Amino acid sequence: MPARALSGDPLESMSPLTSPQSGSSVFPAAVVGGGVMGALSALTAAQLGMRALWFGPPESDRIDGAQARNYALSPSSVDLLKRLGVWPSLEALSCKVTRMEVFSGSTRVDLTASDSGSEFLASMVTHGHLISALEQAVQFCAPITRIEGRPSSLSFFADRVQLSFGESVFEARLVLGADGARSWVRNQAGLLWGQRDYEQSAIVATFRTEFPHGGVAAQWFDDGDILALLPLADPHRVSMVWSRSPMDSNALALAADGMAQQVTDRTSRRFGCLELEGTLTAAPLRMLLTDQLTAMRVALVGDAAHTVHPLAGYGLNLGIQDLLCLESIWKHHRADPGSRVALQAFGKQRAPQLKRIQWGLDLLQRSVVQTHPTWQRAREIGMRVVAHTGLLRQLLIKQALGPH
Repeated sequence: MPARALSGDPLESMSPLTSPQSGSSVFPAAVVGGGVMGALSALTAAQLGMRALWFGPPESDRIDGAQARNYALSPSSVDLLKRLGVWPSLEALSCKVTRMEVFSGSTRVDLTASDSGSEFLASMVTHGHLISALEQAVQFCAPITRIEGRPSSLSFFADRVQLSFGESVFEARLVLGADGARSWVRNQAGLLWGQRDYEQSAIVATFRTEFPHGGVAAQWFDDGDILALLPLADPHRVSMVWSRSPMDSNALALAADGMAQQVTDRTSRRFGCLELEGTLTAAPLRMLLTDQLTAMRVALVGDAAHTVHPLAGYGLNLGIQDLLCLESIWKHHRADPGSRVALQAFGKQRAPQLKRIQWGLDLLQRSVVQTHPTWQRAREIGMRVVAHTGLLRQLLIKQALGPH
């Protein structure tokens, strides 16, 4: 699809922004990256009265399997969607998770929102519903100009960044890289990164259940795998995320026929017999770390800055926490959100939080996938202690409510 400008004048009538002295011609923020994080970034900037230029390729161009995803949104993530005016169109399509059941061998721990005085642990939404609501909000948000494509180059100056697109040149005080784990912005800015390969794939599928799920999320730690069933808006539909040994496309196609019975057995029929809906998708699991979150006039958010193992459902919530941190800083730096002071504040506040969460989840993943009998016994003893200790359950619930 040819790139075009939306929520603004046609691209042909946009004048190239070539005068750095003309403050009105320079966008406070330019967001590079489509999908959920790109739309959320542009809307968050616009909510503060900042004009935002969003380079957001169309959803139809994606080939990363995002359409099969479902998100467990933490209460703080839902709060942001409410402030952005997006949640009203999503609420009826979401499912509140009020209890989580965790199994390992014969041991079970129940975590309930009511134990901590919260209304819910998370709200489940599908990728399709979320991106549709966000894109509709963007269309009616005057401060956002969308271009359905990616810039061809970035040129960095002390007080601005120039973004080239076709024959046009645009200028912004800040460029937000919201373009995923293979971030083009991260590479353009010269930010170093590395990753740890978990040697697992996340197998994602949707099942119809025999029994209603009742807003319960369930997770099993057995045989080195992590299997989760998460409730969806339909009381008889659940989303599966199964972290297990890698499967190529051929193995995935062969596994589809027997997957429903296999998961039914692995979960001891917790939701009765399961019936597969649609197809299976798989994605490799890796932890991505960046040396820094910022460079000159650039900040990274979401998967461009970090990825984590999905066992705690933190992925998108971590990206939204990036935006909440930036939002608090931008309130004091609306005129120049890309200033050194603003970017240093973001890095100082956010980097230590991310490292703690990423390595904490990495340690948790290492412990729960151990199959040695000693590890299994230790894990089950630990879970029994949690099951009988209210304070420990409350601490776990606090973590389940989302990253901080």
